[in-house]
Amino acid sequence: MIKQLILKTCLFLIFTSSSLASTDSSLLPMYGGEDRKNNTELLKKDNEFIVKSTRSFSSREHAAEGYIERAFEMYGQNNFNKAMQRFNQAWLLNPDNAYIYLGYGLLYNNEKKSCKAVAMFMQAYNKGLKESGFLADYAYTTASCALTKENPLQKELFSDANDLHEQSSQSSNQALQAYAYHSWAKSYFLQNDFSNSKKMLEQSKILGGKTDVQFEQSLKERLMESK
Repeated sequence: MIKQLILKTCLFLIFTSSSLASTDSSLLPMYGGEDRKNNTELLKKDNEFIVKSTRSFSSREHAAEGYIERAFEMYGQNNFNKAMQRFNQAWLLNPDNAYIYLGYGLLYNNEKKSCKAVAMFMQAYNKGLKESGFLADYAYTTASCALTKENPLQKELFSDANDLHEQSSQSSNQALQAYAYHSWAKSYFLQNDFSNSKKMLEQSKILGGKTDVQFEQSLKERLMESK
């Protein structure tokens, strides 16, 4: 069920104007780093929630999966505050579930906070999430983050983005492979490497991928300017 929700909500990064800026810790990833273990009131509430949820789902891991599914449902409905609350509840139950950090990253991307999104995607990756669609989004977000940095860090991030796109393009699913190449084309565009951008876009088309018409027009204009 979670994978189906991922395919619906995570293969195409859609930026919105929603805001994560909040004094309510439940609307910040991992409750904004709040020290919950030394707060008696919070600890009591957390334990009560964990016990109740575990009883309902038979285990903490299953309970976390249930809240993650709800979070992605809320995300798909553009109800980002509710999505954050559900991801945080899942985090309380099982902080090792990679999809929680994927969710945090997507919510940061909604804020156009690409570098914070990259930090969350990295945690998801390190916890075992290696699906092609995710890797493509992680890669493109890394390239977007690179634009905000100076060399040599910018160069390193662009290199990381290309490595991640290479991994993503190895998918056996043709549709996901086409998506990876399209994402890679847009990433090369951010790197001002318009020749490779064109090659990746053509590869995506060969695989039957959908093309961002506005992006393709921008690429054509840049290629003409570089002649």
